[in-house]
Amino acid sequence: MKNAFLWVLLIFSALVAAYLVFLGVISISAGLQHSEQGGSWMPVLAGSAGILAVLWILFRVARSLVQALRKTDRLNV
Repeated sequence: MKNAFLWVLLIFSALVAAYLVFLGVISISAGLQHSEQGGSWMPVLAGSAGILAVLWILFRVARSLVQALRKTDRLNV
């Protein structure tokens, strides 16, 4: 039961991260499409920083979930 919950949690966090990366790509795209306007660098900067933050958090969460999946539930008596 624990393994199934951890797998679902891992897949759900990957889907949320994919959605947030998609929003970051849209932000970068909007900034690049309006490059003639002043301040168009801000969506590019925010999208890039958002993507980096989401990927960093996803890798940390995924690493801890994979470690929890590999851990055995045995007692050494």
